[in-house]
Amino acid sequence: MEKNIVKLKNGITFISQKLNNIHSVTISVNFKVGSLYENENNSGITHLIEHLFFRQWDSLPQRQLYYEMQCMGAEIVGKTFYDYVNFSITVTPDSFVEAFKLIIKCLNEFNWTDNIVSSEKRVVCKQIENDYQNYDKWVDSYYFKKRNYINHIMGTIKSVQSLSVKDINLWKEKYFCSNNSCVAITGNYSDEDFLTIQNIICQIKSSGKLAETIISYPLHFEKRSISNRYAIVSNDTEISDVTIFIDINSDYNYETVRLLSSMLGEGCGSLLSMVLRETYNFTDDIYTNLKCYCGFYRLSISFSVNNEDFLESMHHFFKSIVSFKNEISINDYLTSISFFTKNQLFDLDNSAELNNNYVLCDFVLYPTIISEPIKRKEIYENIKINDLKKCANDIFIAKNLSFLIQTNLDKKFIKNTLEKMINTL
Repeated sequence: MEKNIVKLKNGITFISQKLNNIHSVTISVNFKVGSLYENENNSGITHLIEHLFFRQWDSLPQRQLYYEMQCMGAEIVGKTFYDYVNFSITVTPDSFVEAFKLIIKCLNEFNWTDNIVSSEKRVVCKQIENDYQNYDKWVDSYYFKKRNYINHIMGTIKSVQSLSVKDINLWKEKYFCSNNSCVAITGNYSDEDFLTIQNIICQIKSSGKLAETIISYPLHFEKRSISNRYAIVSNDTEISDVTIFIDINSDYNYETVRLLSSMLGEGCGSLLSMVLRETYNFTDDIYTNLKCYCGFYRLSISFSVNNEDFLESMHHFFKSIVSFKNEISINDYLTSISFFTKNQLFDLDNSAELNNNYVLCDFVLYPTIISEPIKRKEIYENIKINDLKKCANDIFIAKNLSFLIQTNLDKKFIKNTLEKMINTL
């Protein structure tokens, strides 16, 4: 059965897809809000509210909520991101209606008391204390400097402790409402059960309004130059860690960019892996990542090299990019395309992954990206080598490139040397 998406009279975006071939069903309730919507004074309020739901889920106290979840052999999982909050549960088909009735209670109107808020603040503050700066957060802190994407999703201990019960309940009322929500169900459920939950969701009272989508471009996006493209951090080792960022606006076809990034740096047989790792042994791994944000994409390529190999490794990096732009071979294409055509259908075996993808593409962030695996497969099948070549020539250019380099090499030397290489593009 094909995916169905409808805007209900109460404002809820309702996404559903029946999959008879699997043995699970995933239900999620999602809200368009997150740290992008916050400021310095209320930083962490969205994450705290996500926690508070598990203290009191409508009329259910925490112990009763956990009891009802676990009796179904499942748990509601809550996650807060920059731009949305997700509550989801995956159950066997026989528990579908029961699980739906439970999770949908988060859309009911209710308030939290001072005692409940105080208790959960202690939990969140302890979580903040135990948090650590991982590599991805470190990278983002430089790429999104002075932009809301560097806001800590959990906030700070000071900001969380300063939040009043009134402000928390008002934030909940504003953003955790029917008109700002998306309910998605994916998996194996009966037609009878679907009619039951459809009747339940339509009875929910209309409240609030849809939040405005926030687009927060990085500084100097697609306007990189020697004066703003480098973040060079000193270290005291003989190894340089290099991350190259490529700014990509959302006018470009996502699937074409995704295929390009795979051919360039994903897997043992990718172009950069073969050159930098296998041929010249500069590094033991290449890490590439294409991330979607509201209004733009970011491709990053990361690797580590000995300082003595830095210059030569960057020379071969740019030489490989130039070669890639000039001639994408049929072998480059064939070693990647199957991952995005045949393997696209794997998503139809995973109700949770499919559910999350639908919410992201059809509600939160990426309306230009095709969410259905079968339709996405068809798009990849129609990408030609000339399409890839044109895209590569458009995006791998000087004004899109920036760097984060951790090294003890001379900063001026790095900038001047890399600028000469960049000019070869």
